[in-house]
Amino acid sequence: MNGSFQTLLTRAWNRLLFRWRRDRLEDELQEEISFHLAQIQSELHGAGLDQRSAWDQSRRQLGNLTLAKEECRGMWSFMGLERFVQDLRYAVRMYARTPVFTVISVVSLALGIGGNTAMFSLVNALLVRPLPYAQPEELVRITGTYPRAAVPMFRERSRAMQIAAVSIGSELNLAGQGPAIRVTGSSASPNFLSVLGASVARGRNFQAEEESPGRDNVVILSHSLWKSLFGGDPSTVGRMIRLNGVDREIVGIMPAGFSYPSTRVQLWIPMRLDSTNFVEYWGTEYMPLVARLRPGATISQAQGEVRRLVSELRGVFPFAMARDWNADSTAIPLQQDIIGNVRGKLIILLSAVGLVLLIACANVASLLLARATTRRKEMALRAALGASRGRIVRQLLTESVGLALTGAALGILVGAGGLSVFKALLPASLPGLAEAVIDWPIVAAISALALVTGLASGIAPALSAYEVNVTETIKTGSQRSTSGFWTRMRGVIIAGEVALTLVLLVSAGLMMRSLYKLSEVKPGFDPGRVLTVQISPNESLCAQRALCVALYDQLLQRSGEVAGVREAAIANSVPLDGQLPTIPVVVDGQPNTSDHPSDMLLLGAASAGYLELMRVPLLAGRYLMQSDGANSAGVAVLSAGAAQHFWPADHAIGKHIRPAGGKQWYTVVGVVGDVRHATLSKGLPDWVHGAIYLPYPQAVTEDGKLPAAMTLVAKVDTNDGRTRSELRQLAVALDPNVPVGQVHVLEEMVSGSISDFRSMMQVFLSFAGAAIVLAAVGIYGLMSYWVSQRTYEIGLRVAIGATRGQIVSMILAQGLRVSLYGVLGGILTAIALTRFLGTLLYGVAATDSLTFALVTALVLSVAVLAAAFPAWRAARIDPVKSLRAD
Repeated sequence: MNGSFQTLLTRAWNRLLFRWRRDRLEDELQEEISFHLAQIQSELHGAGLDQRSAWDQSRRQLGNLTLAKEECRGMWSFMGLERFVQDLRYAVRMYARTPVFTVISVVSLALGIGGNTAMFSLVNALLVRPLPYAQPEELVRITGTYPRAAVPMFRERSRAMQIAAVSIGSELNLAGQGPAIRVTGSSASPNFLSVLGASVARGRNFQAEEESPGRDNVVILSHSLWKSLFGGDPSTVGRMIRLNGVDREIVGIMPAGFSYPSTRVQLWIPMRLDSTNFVEYWGTEYMPLVARLRPGATISQAQGEVRRLVSELRGVFPFAMARDWNADSTAIPLQQDIIGNVRGKLIILLSAVGLVLLIACANVASLLLARATTRRKEMALRAALGASRGRIVRQLLTESVGLALTGAALGILVGAGGLSVFKALLPASLPGLAEAVIDWPIVAAISALALVTGLASGIAPALSAYEVNVTETIKTGSQRSTSGFWTRMRGVIIAGEVALTLVLLVSAGLMMRSLYKLSEVKPGFDPGRVLTVQISPNESLCAQRALCVALYDQLLQRSGEVAGVREAAIANSVPLDGQLPTIPVVVDGQPNTSDHPSDMLLLGAASAGYLELMRVPLLAGRYLMQSDGANSAGVAVLSAGAAQHFWPADHAIGKHIRPAGGKQWYTVVGVVGDVRHATLSKGLPDWVHGAIYLPYPQAVTEDGKLPAAMTLVAKVDTNDGRTRSELRQLAVALDPNVPVGQVHVLEEMVSGSISDFRSMMQVFLSFAGAAIVLAAVGIYGLMSYWVSQRTYEIGLRVAIGATRGQIVSMILAQGLRVSLYGVLGGILTAIALTRFLGTLLYGVAATDSLTFALVTALVLSVAVLAAAFPAWRAARIDPVKSLRAD
């Protein structure tokens, strides 16, 4: 063993020495060969042969001297490496000799690899990389939402899990550190950090007793808020801030990079458990639960336990709940919950970029096949000079892999740009999205992908060269003596390319049709020339109803005095602003039971004139009026959907309705049209059965309070900067401690509500555009190749009387035949695959016949255009020259 190792080392050392002593060793080798030749010649000459015969006989005895030298060099040097370098240099010379071919191939692969680079980065950050918590595989999310009362109950009765609660976050007023600002805070059970396996960077965690009333005035800040608000001051812990009018002590700072449940959350406050406060304990802030599996517990055990706990909780509710409340609750891995619907979108995008890469591969393979045909004479000559077929195949694969690696280098740059586009398609609050970058593992994965791509696109041309007939090719000197199999194979590749292109075009077409349908959706209001600005006084101010009403009355009065403002009103939310305040209601004469639980309605607390300003159509009765004050009889306006839900066969006007848990009845005085509050594609979630609009002075939220944060809505003559500034300054002038948001244009909010959809469509259009260009290049290349191969035949046809029109028709028919095969395959593939786009479509079926027909027509038109130039060139072939040349 040691001897073999020493031998290997000695050989390696000698081969390294050969790198520096090559000339000397070459001279010594030549001298030795010459010596042996002279020795044999002398012996033969001494035996009686003449000089010439002795020379010939000595050469025959020593054999192929060139081969002998090569064998010696193989023993002295790293021949494999040297041959690879030779192949590489030759490949570079070939790239330079055919620049158009090289550019088309590299750009094609760069487009395909670039898209995959961006998608790999996203998939790695969101699906592959583990969550940034300790033992993330043990973390689960309990589906459904639960009242505060469920937290101690589940915590005490669970045997398989440690359970914590963390709300999704809501906006709070933060004062005491300069101008008041709005921040996003989450209420959490004190054990949420220990369940997640996280710890504070400074200060301490919440303590168990801080979920009790009176001891919960503490807060933990995120690292980003600590940096931005306190400048990273180490003495921040222990200082006091005011949140929604309540003083809280800062007890901890989280480390950089920590976020839960989303990156929007900037601080956490303890979730207060006060069983004496019935509404707060049972009726408000239903929140999700997160848990960690106890040692030895499995997720199936946790799922069974969730079903038991939900059943027990349903039995102790102090008021009627639906029989199927949270009936489908279970425990799922936390990463699966965080990714949610994004997983499907990622898979769709990954599939799309995969198709583009396949098309690019097919295109490059087709081009390489064509070039391999024109190099048959070269390959035959190399084989005749002693090159093995394996060496020829390796040379061709080196060229194709070199193209792929060059395309990958360019593709990484393309991917860096594409990554920002893909990020824009996903929710910015998604944990891990900001960390999605093109790092070294991604570069390594892309390099491996490029290697596979190069081999895949080069294997067919290399095998076609492997089958070259040396004798026939050299004898005839023809470049066209190619196998019919590889010609047909090239047609199959192009047909496959057309099929994949059609799939992408159909997907893009369906998205375009959906966007068109969305643009035709009537939102139920007129956003034209409407400005909005959110104003957020503390809830403590609005605990005194009269003060809050007076504040907004004064604001409305001054708004009317701003130049350019025609109408002004306030509302607790405006359509498509991302907020969806709801309230459970009871209808007079329809008592709530387990079979008929409280219906949930969107709560619109608005001033008189709001519905008119928004141009929401009045269907029956009247709008809210200025006379509907705090001391007037309770009145309400319902949306058409809510009225239909409660009284499908009767008029709603004059009926009575009240918030669940409240005592005041409201008389329905009007019915207005439905408004698309949540999204343009879907007005309200399934669990919300319409909207109820209450006069602002009479409004109550789910916890019985008057809404504090409201939005000033103004119909203006001109949307200029001065009007915007004056509207914003109005609220600041009334109370400098009241956070005031930015002024938004409602039309832009409506347009922005479908920006994700629009971006997704643009991505598919980009993919489809690249695909159809590649397909056109492939068809053009195939037809050009086909024409060059049949020059003699075409010349003969012309010579015996074929017209130019007949030649053009023949070439176009050939191109259309290949394209039709691809279109047929593409239609079948698209029908099978586009159903996965169902969640992204609106108002159009995944098998929409119009889209399929238009895309088919487009593909065939492009195929005709791509084949037109080769057909025109074929029609101009001179029969005399073509026959003489062959």
